[in-house]
Amino acid sequence: MPNPIIKQFVVEGVSGFPLEMLHTDQCWPARAADAAAIADLTRPRRPAKIIMATTAKYAPNRQRWVSFGWRVID
Repeated sequence: MPNPIIKQFVVEGVSGFPLEMLHTDQCWPARAADAAAIADLTRPRRPAKIIMATTAKYAPNRQRWVSFGWRVID
C-alpha cells in the first residue's frame, strides 16, 4: 500500500477553535506550536493562524470552517 500524501493548510480565526473540524477534515495540528495555539484558543483573542495537516482527499472543507467563524488560507 502506498504512503498517504500529507497536505497542509492554514486556518485563521478569533473565536474558540472548532474541535469538531479535526474529525470532519480528518486533520491534526502540523506542529507542536499549532497544538499549543489550539489549546490557547479556549478564550477569544486576536486572530490566530494555525497550520493543519491531513491525508483526507477532499479536505479542507472551507464552507464548514466558515460556518464556525474560521477561514482557510492557502
